[in-house]
Amino acid sequence: MDLFIDKLAQKIAAKETVTINREKNEADSKEIIALKEKVENYEKLLQEMKLVNLKNIETANRLNEMAEDMASAYDEIKSMGEAEMSAPEEPAPAEVSDAEREMFKEFFDKQDDTIHKENIKVYRNVQAAMNEGLSEQTKSILEAQTQSLKKSHTGFLKVMSVLIFIAVLADIALKVLPMFGIQF
Repeated sequence: MDLFIDKLAQKIAAKETVTINREKNEADSKEIIALKEKVENYEKLLQEMKLVNLKNIETANRLNEMAEDMASAYDEIKSMGEAEMSAPEEPAPAEVSDAEREMFKEFFDKQDDTIHKENIKVYRNVQAAMNEGLSEQTKSILEAQTQSLKKSHTGFLKVMSVLIFIAVLADIALKVLPMFGIQF
């Protein structure tokens, strides 16, 4: 009888272990799927950032071209105006246009620097957000694993152990009591 009870307890424990593992695997797979979706979303955001950065670079290049065109047009207009009214006290048109070109170039160089700095800030912000999201997800996965370990279903095994213990005591009592002359 003890052998039968032991085998029964082993089968029940094995079934319980299989169901617990199945539930844990399902929960883990759901979390993995959710994490994969978040990673895909972050990758999409990074791609969008790269596109915005490329557009910023293109815009800066266009601004530089426009500044050079404006400087050359300004030089032409200035030279035409000075040809009509040349005054001996004013600097030569070439000197004025070079100074103005330098001013425009400095201005657009400063704009390029600020655009670059802003792009770096945006990139770092997105990178920090991704790192925070990943660390939060890692923490939640670890917490879920610890909770699933704490919630292991050992209650059934405890109950079965008590029942088996009672059955063994009853079996011993049935075998020992007839020796003392007590029969059932």
